[in-house]
Amino acid sequence: MEDITRRIDSIIATRGASLAKIKNTAQSIAACYNSVRKFEQLKAKIAVSDNYKMLFQNKPEILERIAGVSIKEFYDAYQAYESKLKHLEERFSRKELHISFIGRAGQGKSLIMQNISGLGKNVIPSSEGGDCTGAKSIITNNSNATSVHAKIEFFSENEMIEIVNTYLDRISHGSFHVGSVNDIKNLPINELKASLDDSQVEENGLIPQLEKYVKHIGDFESDLGKIKDVQEKDIEKYVAQFKNGDTSTKYFNYLGVKLANIICKFPKADAGKIVLVDTIGIGDTSIGTEDKMLDTVENDSDAIILMFRPDSLRPRLSNDEIYIVNKVSKRITPDYSREMFFWLLNKVTAAKGENVRFIAEVKSQITDRNFPVAQVLEVDCSDPAEVEKQLLNPVLNQLTNRIGAVDELLINRLNELGEKLYDEYAAIASAFDKVFVGAANDDVKRALRPEIKTTINTKILNSLRDLYIKKYYPLREKPCEEWAIAGKEKLKVIFNAIPSKERIISLLEDGTINQHNAGEICTDLMRIEIINAFLDLNFVLDNIIKNFKIEVLNILIDDSNGRLGNILPFADNSPTEWIDKFIDKTECQNKYPKIARALLSLRDFTINVQGFMIYEIRTSLDVIDFSLLPQTFEINSSLAEKEAVADEIIVWLNSYAEKVHNKVDVNLRKLNSVPNKAIFAALKDFYDRAAYAGKDEVVTVEDEWHDLYEDWISAIWAEKYKSHFSLKVQAEELQNMIAEFKNLNNEEAFIVS
Repeated sequence: MEDITRRIDSIIATRGASLAKIKNTAQSIAACYNSVRKFEQLKAKIAVSDNYKMLFQNKPEILERIAGVSIKEFYDAYQAYESKLKHLEERFSRKELHISFIGRAGQGKSLIMQNISGLGKNVIPSSEGGDCTGAKSIITNNSNATSVHAKIEFFSENEMIEIVNTYLDRISHGSFHVGSVNDIKNLPINELKASLDDSQVEENGLIPQLEKYVKHIGDFESDLGKIKDVQEKDIEKYVAQFKNGDTSTKYFNYLGVKLANIICKFPKADAGKIVLVDTIGIGDTSIGTEDKMLDTVENDSDAIILMFRPDSLRPRLSNDEIYIVNKVSKRITPDYSREMFFWLLNKVTAAKGENVRFIAEVKSQITDRNFPVAQVLEVDCSDPAEVEKQLLNPVLNQLTNRIGAVDELLINRLNELGEKLYDEYAAIASAFDKVFVGAANDDVKRALRPEIKTTINTKILNSLRDLYIKKYYPLREKPCEEWAIAGKEKLKVIFNAIPSKERIISLLEDGTINQHNAGEICTDLMRIEIINAFLDLNFVLDNIIKNFKIEVLNILIDDSNGRLGNILPFADNSPTEWIDKFIDKTECQNKYPKIARALLSLRDFTINVQGFMIYEIRTSLDVIDFSLLPQTFEINSSLAEKEAVADEIIVWLNSYAEKVHNKVDVNLRKLNSVPNKAIFAALKDFYDRAAYAGKDEVVTVEDEWHDLYEDWISAIWAEKYKSHFSLKVQAEELQNMIAEFKNLNNEEAFIVS
């Protein structure tokens, strides 16, 4: 364990890099949240503004569409995301690793933390089988600490009022309520008791705990909302329910304590930068104990230790332990549990009521049930040496070896919420954007009609025509340079595929293989390697086709050409993604089906090695396919002369490789123009569909282009659109809102990567 501290430092440094990414994402999310808030305010303004009614007096349905854009789903997703993001940011900001101990009361949690931290019962309360811990504590290892002390954080007054009201809601079902600390002091407990009958078992059971707050809130009232620095001798007064060694002396300050951070120097310096987290035992009568435990394991814990001490009364697993495991696993996910959730079986020596005979049975039960735990540990919690060896060592080693994978799990869980949040944000952005489709009045359309016509005929269709006539038509009979270079490089593989002399000798040393078998195996291996090498050329083709599609889409998207990027920016999309999103956003298949078919023909265009070349390569490999040859090469050396045989085989393989190389080279030269021919054909098909489709129909593709541009005037020519309104302030406010959503509508901004 001597390098645990160094390894934990490395984990913390790695978390620092992730923390920076989390903070960047948090800023992006905050900007998106603000844009939704502004949209909400704009909706409220539009609902009561006469100016907006005037702006859309000819299109009143626009105002109804704006009112109908729902933002509740975004706020719900944002709340879930922000909560997880905040906790992850806090976790990755920590400079130490947290180990939490959970379980029913009296299972040895406090005892084991005493042995790790070196603290006594006067600081970490413990008792045999009963509730003793009153408040959640964390024990921080500080190698520079010269004494033991604690930072005691108290609940605020509002938090205390909320706690008491929770009891009152459960007991009186709303009949009683407090609004101040004084109200708590004056609660009529006897009246509450009298209002309950014997059948109200749960309500009667909560009365004693509520009564503690009523009787003792004055003990800590002046500390509410504060943080106190407390020395070792007084710590138990704030974290324990009674005095160590004297159960008749009871404490009640713990009722007001939110968290006790106990700081000390651990006995073992190589324990590293760890923090022990002591939770209140499950089974304590306080309301919310289970919820607090689950919050702790999810948000405060890098590793979780479930304590269980079998005995004669509980020799087997009970529903309590199974319940806790299922609850924790569900909260932190089974994947996390299998990495950082440990089940500790507390062994007890004979002097204290030996339970070793029960351990094997319980461990077998855990194994048979396949619970989602990292390890099952057997530890005598009263023995400091065994605590170090059987608990601290394996847990810290697991932490330092696997915490990176666990942190990745946490980030992935956050990103799942980020994807949901983005979907809701994109839905608002898209809905708000679509609100203005067709919103342009006849005056605006009439004013922009010449520009629409020029954009369609000159900037789109003429540019596409120039692209296929001036660039790709002259190229279609010429070799595609990028493809030809890549193919020539792959020719080298033919000779490189010849097995080494050592490999051939190893084949010959197999007693079942003769000279000819070895040669045949070599050719089999060569064929596979050569085919694989040429199949790799698909990556080259994919890149060539992607660049071609981007070239075409730039004509549609760029502001100097078709300007459709104002409807949907290209951003980091692939051509396929942009086309799909554009068709979806503009409802292209329903409203402009001929344009949709043209775009889909471009999207689906592909070319691959399997389709036009691989059969030629296969034919060229006949010379090294013994199953197709009437006779094979002759080997003069005997099998006893393995090196000589290997040399002869290599000579033959080189001769065959030369023939394969020449045939493939000839075929490649014939095929080098195929990519250019295919691209020209795809471009010409796209142009024909975009320019001529429907010429014999009532609605032509040209009509659809005009409809598309008129419907989306507000996005394509935002500034000119605004200038045609007398109510420029309102028009500009709407356009700015659309622009803000468009700028922030980026899925990558919602993902920590």
